[in-house]
Amino acid sequence: MALTEIASDFASVVEAQAQVNLGAEGDKSVSPALAYSQLAKQRCDELAASDAFGTEAERQRNKAQYWKSVSDTWNLLERLYMLRHQAQSDTAQNGASTPNSMFETDSPSALTTDFISVQNMMGTDALLAEYVEVRRWLEDTAPEFQPVETRKGYLFYTRRSIRDRKLFAKEGDSGSADTSRTVTEIDPDATSRQKKKLAFEDAEYNTGLLRTLYEYVRRGRVDNAMDLCVESDEPWRAASIKGGLFWRDPKLETDDNMPVDGVDGKDALAPSHPAGNINRVLWKHACAALAHDENNELFERALYAALSGRLDEVLMVCESWEDFVWAYVNSMIETRIERGLKDTNQLYIPEQATSFDHIQSKYPQVVDIGQVFDIIATHDSEALQNEANSPLRKLQAALITNRFAKYLQEFADSLDAEGITGDREELLQFVVHAALYMRRLGFELPGDAVDKVLNTYSSLLAQDHRELVSIYVSHMPVDKQTEAYAQFLYKLDGSRAVRMQLLDQAKRHGLDTAAISKRATELGLATSADGEMDTDNEQFILAEPAEPIAESELDKIRAIEWVTSSPQLYEYALVEICKLARQFLLHGRTNAATQLFNSLPSDFVQQEWISKAQGIANYGGANTEASRRSAGSMQADKTQATYFQEYIHMLSLCDAFAYYATWAETLCKRPANTQNQRTRLQMQWLEWKEAMAQATDHAVKMFQDRLLDIDWLSMQSLFIAPDGDQDSSDQRLTELERLRDLYIPEAVFRLHSILFDTRDALPKNLKRSLDLAQLVANDSLGIYRQLARATPEHPNGRLTAFMRLMRRSAYEILRVQQESQPDKPPVLADAVTVTSGIA
Repeated sequence: MALTEIASDFASVVEAQAQVNLGAEGDKSVSPALAYSQLAKQRCDELAASDAFGTEAERQRNKAQYWKSVSDTWNLLERLYMLRHQAQSDTAQNGASTPNSMFETDSPSALTTDFISVQNMMGTDALLAEYVEVRRWLEDTAPEFQPVETRKGYLFYTRRSIRDRKLFAKEGDSGSADTSRTVTEIDPDATSRQKKKLAFEDAEYNTGLLRTLYEYVRRGRVDNAMDLCVESDEPWRAASIKGGLFWRDPKLETDDNMPVDGVDGKDALAPSHPAGNINRVLWKHACAALAHDENNELFERALYAALSGRLDEVLMVCESWEDFVWAYVNSMIETRIERGLKDTNQLYIPEQATSFDHIQSKYPQVVDIGQVFDIIATHDSEALQNEANSPLRKLQAALITNRFAKYLQEFADSLDAEGITGDREELLQFVVHAALYMRRLGFELPGDAVDKVLNTYSSLLAQDHRELVSIYVSHMPVDKQTEAYAQFLYKLDGSRAVRMQLLDQAKRHGLDTAAISKRATELGLATSADGEMDTDNEQFILAEPAEPIAESELDKIRAIEWVTSSPQLYEYALVEICKLARQFLLHGRTNAATQLFNSLPSDFVQQEWISKAQGIANYGGANTEASRRSAGSMQADKTQATYFQEYIHMLSLCDAFAYYATWAETLCKRPANTQNQRTRLQMQWLEWKEAMAQATDHAVKMFQDRLLDIDWLSMQSLFIAPDGDQDSSDQRLTELERLRDLYIPEAVFRLHSILFDTRDALPKNLKRSLDLAQLVANDSLGIYRQLARATPEHPNGRLTAFMRLMRRSAYEILRVQQESQPDKPPVLADAVTVTSGIA
C-alpha cells in the first residue's frame, strides 16, 4: 500500500489542529482522531466502489478492508483517550476522584436503586468505564450480518404436528405418536424437558432466529432482539432478555431528566414508574442455567451466556479476534458490576441462590484485560493466533490496555532493525498521528520515540510529499527541528526556486529557518572537509574558465544557496563563501570559484561591509566611532572586514582569470599578418587593433590594479594583525599563504603575456612588459618573495622563469631598436627570443 494515498489529507488535519486547544471547554472543532477515522473510511468506500476485476479486484478488497480497520482503530482511540483525558482533567481539578453529584447521595446510608449504583460506578470506576467503551466499540464495528426474516405464528409446524398426532391417536394409530421424536408440548422448555425436537421447519427457523438474537446482542442491539421476539410471536423470550435491565424507581431518583448511560444501551429519561429487574442476580443465574443446558440450541446457550456475562458458551461461537475480545470484556463488565452492587446499600438484597451452585464456569476469572490478549495470542486456533499477532491488532491491544507509550517505544526501536517497508509504512502513519494527538491531549509519551517516528515519517514524505515535511518537523522539540529539516534540505535536488519554496514552508510552520539554513549549508559542505585533497603533495593544475565543473563542486555551490536565501544570513554566508572559494582555488578550480561567485544574489555585497572595510583601511580603528565602541564589537567589525576583503580579492582573481580567456580569444582573432603595409592599414586591422587595445587595457587593470598592486591576500591587505588574529585560524593563514604562492606568480606571468604578446598592435606594451621587474622588486608588495619561494610544483621557485621573461622583453626591445637603426651592429639574440612574439 502506498503511503501517499491519504498523506496529504492527514497532514491537513495536523495543520488545521495546530492552533486548536483540544479538549478545552467550548472547543467545537472535530477531533483529529475522528477526522482521521473519516478519511480512512472515505478511502475504504472509494476502494470498495472500484470496478476492478480479477487479481486487481482482490487487491482492492484487501486494501478496503485495511482502511476500514484503520478507521475503526481511530474510532477506538478517540473513545478511550477522550475518556482518559476527561478523567485526568477531573483529577487535576478536584485533586482526587469525587462522587458524581447527579447520582451519588450525600449520605452513605441512603438507599439507592441498582441503576443509580451502576451510574455511580461508571463515574468513579475508570476501568469499568473503559471496558464499557471498548464493548461499545466492538459492537459498533462488528461486521454486518443477515438477520432472519420475521415469521408470525409460534411453532406453526410443531403445533400442526401435535394436532395431527392427536387426530391419528383418536383414530387408533398410536404407534406413530409413540415413536415420534417431536415434542408433544409447545412450551419453551419442552425440548429440554422431553429431550425431543421441534418440527423440522420450526427447528430450522428457530436456529436462524436464535443466531440472529445472539448477533443482535453481540452488536449491542438488545432492543432489536426484543422486537424480533415480539414480532415472531415469542414475547416470553423478549421478557427473558429484558430481565437484564437494572431496577429503577423514580421516587429514589431526584433528577427527573437523568439519562440512562452506558450499560443498558438506551437514551431514555427516568421512567414514571418503577422499572427494570429488582432481582437481577436471580435472572443472571437463570440465564446461566439456560446456557449450561446442553439440550438447548448452541446459539440459545450463547445468547443467554452473553446476557449473563458467562464465558463458556459464548466462546463456543466466537470466530474472530473481535468476538473473543467482546466475550471477555462483556464478562468482565458483568463481574465488575455484580461485585460493585454487592458493596452498595441496596433497597432489595436478594437471597443467595444455592440451587445454581452446580453451574460453574470452567474458565478462570479474568481481572486484567491484558490477560485477554495473552489468552487469544496463545489460542489453539492458528488463524486466531495470526490475527492476534497482526500489526493492527497489537496496536489496538496497546490502546485498550493503555500501554501505547510502551508500544511506541518498541515500535521506534524496531525502525532501525526492521526498517520501513510495505504495510509498516501505513502503521507508521497511524503511530505518528496517534502520538501527536495523544501528546496534545496531555498524555506522557517517550520523547525520543516520538522524535524517532516523526523523523522516519518525514523521511518517507520527502520522497513524494516534500511539501508536508515541515508540518511534522515542527512537532519535534526545537533543538531537533533544525537538524531534521536541515538533513531533509541537504538531500534535496531540484531547482533553486523549489528548494527556496520548501524553506519558506519551514518558516510558515514556525521553524528557525536561519539555523536550518546554516546547518543545511554545513552538511552540504561537510563532504568538502571529508574529501579534502592534500594540496601540499598533489600536482596543481589550473582549470580553464570554460571547463565544466564537477558534480561534487556543484553540490557545494548549491549548499551555499541556503545561507544566501535571506539578507539576515549574508554575514554568515560571507565566511562560508570565502572558505569554499579558498578550497576551490587551492585545487586550481577557478571555474568552480567563478560559478560560486556568479550564483550569489545581486544584493549580496552590503554597504555596511564596504563602510567598515574602508574605515578600518583608512584609520586602522583609531580615533573613530568604531574605536570608541566595545572591544567585542570592534573585533566583530574587523572579522567582518577581513572576510569581506578576502571575498573581494578572490572575486578579483576569478574575474581576472576569466577575462584573460576573453583577451586571448580577441588576440586569436587578429587578421592574417602580411608584409604589405597597405594591408595592415586596412579597416579590418584597425578594428581588431582597437578591440585589442581595449581588451588589453582592461586586462592590465584587472591583473595589476586589482591583484598585484593591492598585495593580494596578504595579512596586511586583509587587516590581519601580524601577531595573529583570534578569528583567523592557523589553517586559514596557511591556506591564504598557499594561494599567494600559487596565483601571484601566475598573475605576473599572465600580465607579462598580455603586454608582451600585444607588442605589435600596441608597441608601448613591450617596454611595459620589461617594467614588470620594478613591480616585482617592490619591497612593500613582496612579489619577488612569492616568486622565489619553493613550492611542491616548483621546488626551485619561479624567479628564474620570471627572469627569462625579462630577458625576452629586453632582447625584443633591442631587436626593435636595431630594426629602426639598421646602421648599428646586429643584436645577438638566442633562438627563443627570435621565435617569440606575435609573428
